[in-house]
Amino acid sequence: MPPATSTHPRLNEPYGSDIVAGVLYLADRDGGGAQNEPGVSVVRRFDMKTGAPLGDVPVPGAGMLNDIAVAADGTIYATVPGAGQVWRVRPNGEASIFVQGAPLDPEGQIVVVNTNSDAVFTFSREAALLRTEHTVQSGNDGLVIFADGTKYVSSVRNGGVSRIRPGQPAELIAQNIPQAASMCYDAGANQLAIPMNANNGIALVEIP
Repeated sequence: MPPATSTHPRLNEPYGSDIVAGVLYLADRDGGGAQNEPGVSVVRRFDMKTGAPLGDVPVPGAGMLNDIAVAADGTIYATVPGAGQVWRVRPNGEASIFVQGAPLDPEGQIVVVNTNSDAVFTFSREAALLRTEHTVQSGNDGLVIFADGTKYVSSVRNGGVSRIRPGQPAELIAQNIPQAASMCYDAGANQLAIPMNANNGIALVEIP
């Protein structure tokens, strides 16, 4: 990754996150606070042990980043809400649109959920659509994928969590979670940690 563009842990408008190899990656935004001031999306990096900032990766032209996922080599994949885009930021900092347009789905590759539908799309690394699955609820935001291919998807609009096991229809395992946003998996407690945007809290959902 390129050198840090800032050395302090300031957060302006954090959204999606991921943890890979002891590093916390967090989608955020710089600028845009004053009238006519342009905003720039960034991915901030922090050391999980010390909390020390490891540098910001700017993603100019991407609009507001929402959820992110990071591959083992440090490649960042980020969704842009309302634009139908997934951006890819390579380890050298090069950023470009990975896929844009109609929804697409997963096969151990890049998985994307949709806010405007119940579709879950999986792409190959070459951006080819491999599969489309469907959750119980639409309006989705968060995504957790287990090693066996089971997916957990949270609906920010309808407040539920769908589980999609490979080759099986989706089932609703939790509901009535206000604005269930982008979530992560707590392996130690075998539970999902789900931010509730308007409630200043986190819902903890044990995996049944």
